[in-house]
Amino acid sequence: MGTTMHFLSPHREVPEASPAADIEWGDEEEPLQELLDQALVRIDQLEKSAKVGEHEHGQLRRRLDRLERQLGALMAARTAERDDLPGAEHGEHQALARRYRTLVEQRLLNFARRYAERCDRVMDHPERERGYRLMGLLSQQMFTDDLKSSREILRHLHLPEGDGHIENALTALRGHCSELAVEIHRVGLHHSWDMECAQGVALDPARQEHWPSCDEGAPVLFVMAPAYIVNGRSYCLQYVYTSF
Repeated sequence: MGTTMHFLSPHREVPEASPAADIEWGDEEEPLQELLDQALVRIDQLEKSAKVGEHEHGQLRRRLDRLERQLGALMAARTAERDDLPGAEHGEHQALARRYRTLVEQRLLNFARRYAERCDRVMDHPERERGYRLMGLLSQQMFTDDLKSSREILRHLHLPEGDGHIENALTALRGHCSELAVEIHRVGLHHSWDMECAQGVALDPARQEHWPSCDEGAPVLFVMAPAYIVNGRSYCLQYVYTSF
């Protein structure tokens, strides 16, 4: 009937960097089932590799947390005799500040990128801002001494309540933020989250840091993540979004 299926042709050139480069393509007479079986085996191998990588990442994260706690204890031991240096609690808050920053830069950012187009509260803003604006809204809900339930946060953000994927992802994110809050309260010392921001003014380097993809010299539009303050000292500056 005249039409040739060229997508299985052995003469098709595949770039060396292509994910398909490792697949052995047969001629047109080779059964399609064999090609499908090869692809399924390859997918299974990739899934197993991803699981191994995820497990190793978790081990490294736990090891880093232990090292940070040990570093805090060492700092405390070396500064215990001096009044001009911070004590053990400050060392632990420094470790928690690094944990907070990682939480913002990875988990909050990933959630916001994935679900910004489902959030009614950001849809009237330019497309390039939506994910970052959702990060700011999430930060207001997550970094507070009055952490609401996942359902309440969904309603506040105007995210679909019937979507199990979104609710599960938000519950996991809330869990990480709750664990961080518990650790912060356990360490002690007065802490606060600073979300205050004047829109349209120049960035204040003493209390704000621009998001890496933004222009440092442009006016501030909104806060993406609050400053982490302990006893009046900023352990993390505000992450702010500026105009391009």
